[in-house]
Amino acid sequence: MPRPDLGELLRLNRSRYTGPLIMGVINVTPDSFSGAPDDTDPKKACEKALKFLEEGADILDIGAESTRPDFTPTPPEEERRRLLPVLERLATLSTILSIDTRSPELFREAIPYGASLINDVGMLRHPGFVTLLKEHPSLMAILMHSPAGPSLHTPVIAEPDQSIADVVRSDFHARISDLARQGIEENRLILDPGLGFGKNTRMNLELLRSIKRWGNDFPVLVGASRKRFIGEIAGSKTPLDREAGTLAVQNWCHLFRVSIIRTHDVSQARQARDVFQALLSDN
Repeated sequence: MPRPDLGELLRLNRSRYTGPLIMGVINVTPDSFSGAPDDTDPKKACEKALKFLEEGADILDIGAESTRPDFTPTPPEEERRRLLPVLERLATLSTILSIDTRSPELFREAIPYGASLINDVGMLRHPGFVTLLKEHPSLMAILMHSPAGPSLHTPVIAEPDQSIADVVRSDFHARISDLARQGIEENRLILDPGLGFGKNTRMNLELLRSIKRWGNDFPVLVGASRKRFIGEIAGSKTPLDREAGTLAVQNWCHLFRVSIIRTHDVSQARQARDVFQALLSDN
């Protein structure tokens, strides 16, 4: 059975919005910030993927390197050793596979297993990702806002007359223009504000309040699931205690027609989406 066409799904949902598509997160890493069980065992990771699909996930996002604050980069061979056995088990599934990796070389190895969405926290700055997008016209990519410095969590600095929304919008515009000059069409990109990447709680909230200002009519993905700023607002000390706050952010995003929600709990996200959409519907 052919895999769904993400570009077509996004176009249809933007023309007749029925709530965000749900991206289920599968961290094939022992040091995820999320508090989720270790999914480094390929069999367990596959079981989780199947469970997510049964619960209503539209996209599976699989990553084998944690990019939590103060993370230690995973050696390329270790990232490969964690990821590929999982993809081998998922290759026959009829679903959209996103790979959360900073390595274009590893993504290239994932393509034969059905990977079609690049999820790079480095804002596609590595030229290898541009090469992949040129070589494979069917691939799409998430353009996630992150600092350009040596660390993904270097604090983002806004000028006195700028807001964080201004900074993110300007950075997106510059990066989209640069990619266009290299032959990458805008309709292959999904914008992600990169909540928590160099941004404090105040900045994260401002970005969520100003989705329409920096979204520029692109499909937008928001990954707020269990993040630290939710705990700082609600006083929740552990990631697993932040699910209610995560759903509050999801419902807010629903109001602004966000295209994709990235979540660690697909069942709760789908339930919240369906009920919230029913409340908004006139039928």
